[in-house]
Amino acid sequence: MTKIGNVTAGIDIGSRTTKALIWDGERTLGKALISTGWSPDKSASQAYEQALREAGVREIARTVVTGYGRASAAFADQSITEITAHARGVAHLLPGTRALIDIGGQDSKAIILDDSGLVQDFAMNDRCAAGSGKFLEFLAMTMELSVEDFAELAHSSRNPVQISSICTVFAESEVLSLLAEGVAREDVANGVHRSIALRVAQMAHSLHPEAPAAFSGGVARNRCMVRELGTALGVEIQVPELPEYAGALGAAIVAREML
Repeated sequence: MTKIGNVTAGIDIGSRTTKALIWDGERTLGKALISTGWSPDKSASQAYEQALREAGVREIARTVVTGYGRASAAFADQSITEITAHARGVAHLLPGTRALIDIGGQDSKAIILDDSGLVQDFAMNDRCAAGSGKFLEFLAMTMELSVEDFAELAHSSRNPVQISSICTVFAESEVLSLLAEGVAREDVANGVHRSIALRVAQMAHSLHPEAPAAFSGGVARNRCMVRELGTALGVEIQVPELPEYAGALGAAIVAREML
């Protein structure tokens, strides 16, 4: 294994998955993504070790952790908020980004960036599941689909129905009622995506977002959500490469700046 003294690591402990990324200041040397499970500290250590093995590195100059479980990673040198981490990661991947949406497992965030890629303002919804990945996952299960299949089914729709319930339990009942009435499955699935996009956009509009806009986090891999979010915001949405690693990358970038 190569021994490098100026390499940094970023770890993003999310509610659903934990991501680790090894960074040399210019490129990603290694990365790993695993389920967070019941022990954020354990998942952080496992993801970190996997990323180190992939990178072929045994010495890390500094490690910064972010995400909802950041207080659990005692081995990290410092922690930063996911707002800062995602902003820095996306600013590096998509320079010039002025507005950023991150839909996480349990919350959603709208972030405004300045010309330097630093956080200027933000809004966050962490009190209601209606604008989160968990809401999407739950309703996919209701329709007996994986999240991936649910997204592709929704993307094929051109006539989405309105899902008015913001409570997860009531939304499930509404979805089942629509399906029982014979509404096409793809239109119901698209309606769920549009419902989330509209709620996230409503939060983001309070910040008066401007283009270019970007979408980070694992949900950004969902083509239907990207489309619906862009429509709801009224701007084209860019998705960086490996959007689920944006927070871990941002943490690694901050770690390097601290050296």
